[in-house]
Amino acid sequence: ELLRLDLGIPESDWIEFCYDDLMEETTVNRLVVIATKVYLSHAYGPEAAALAGIAEEYLDDLLAYFIGQSTRLAIQVRLKGILDVHPDAIILAHSLGSVVAYETLQNFDLKDHSLFTLGSPLSKTLVCKFLKVPAKSRPAVRYWFNVWSRLDPISGKIKELGCLPEEQFRIKNSHDFLGYVHSQRARIQTLYEVGHE
Repeated sequence: ELLRLDLGIPESDWIEFCYDDLMEETTVNRLVVIATKVYLSHAYGPEAAALAGIAEEYLDDLLAYFIGQSTRLAIQVRLKGILDVHPDAIILAHSLGSVVAYETLQNFDLKDHSLFTLGSPLSKTLVCKFLKVPAKSRPAVRYWFNVWSRLDPISGKIKELGCLPEEQFRIKNSHDFLGYVHSQRARIQTLYEVGHE
């Protein structure tokens, strides 16, 4: 609510997309997380395993999305339903949400939206290998702004997928959604105003 008010977007034009209710924690996911931590500890030392422990919540979500094909499709279909009703939406996609938004835009050939990927793992080669899209290229969006930080190990500059260098902005931020959004406040407001003239 505070974010919507801070951006000056009327309540009638603000939709929050959540998919936590579709995520499943399975025994297989838990075993893969444990195996990942053991592998990282063996291959890269205890610091890497500690980092995996900190990121365990994110690993669970990544596994639920990338391994659970029915979960993945259900999330994308839900987002598509929202975007169909709002054909010129400005999408603020954080972390795994940026992967969901990218795949949904590509898989359903959705056009004319504006996409902000905030703290996105789309810059990571491993994540790109698991993308299920017809072509690993730019979605048919009006604008795509990728906002990343060297202080955020999840994020990075997207070198593939068609996000242009002039559309990428490095800021100082941890993996904090509000920090990313506030850094782009003027750009978001301008796109909103242009779309509502």
